[in-house]
Amino acid sequence: MEDSAELESILPYLPLVIGSSRRLLWPSKVVEILEAMSRGPDHSRVNCGEVLSIAISDMRASLSLADPLALSAPLGYALFFDELMSGADSRKWFAENIPKLANLLLRLPSLLEVHYQNSRAYGYGLRILGPQQPGMVLLFQELIGALLACSLFCLFPISNRGLKHLPTINFDQLFAYVSSLLLSSCYQSHSRY
Repeated sequence: MEDSAELESILPYLPLVIGSSRRLLWPSKVVEILEAMSRGPDHSRVNCGEVLSIAISDMRASLSLADPLALSAPLGYALFFDELMSGADSRKWFAENIPKLANLLLRLPSLLEVHYQNSRAYGYGLRILGPQQPGMVLLFQELIGALLACSLFCLFPISNRGLKHLPTINFDQLFAYVSSLLLSSCYQSHSRY
């Protein structure tokens, strides 16, 4: 990939690295996990919220993401996918949606390369815009889906986001909130007796 000021501005906030050929890529361990997940739960064993949380932690470790997930996020993944969803919906989610999301994430490096090639002529590429800096970013649907999948799997680095006033983007806080709501609800229902 050619050097791009747009890419350079956003690269510290993406979960990808630049390889020796100057191309965006996932670390090999992340590729291994995503490829297994793309083949379905029989191959990856990612068939419940608890195991999904472990796979997320493994990918984050492979990306050397130092900042921990929200403390109760793993419990939130387990409660959401294993308790709140019906058994049939959960099985369907892990059999159909997780493989599609993993495939989409495997394509994220090439989706970004195409994005930057297409936006080069117009200057609408994904980038960090400073305060009061006018600009426009145009993203296609598939790239947006891949970026949202990164959020679901909590793969975005979060350190130094405050320097650019960037909001939290990973979903760990959402799943931590799920666990706190359910635990609070259980506590309240037990305290009435």
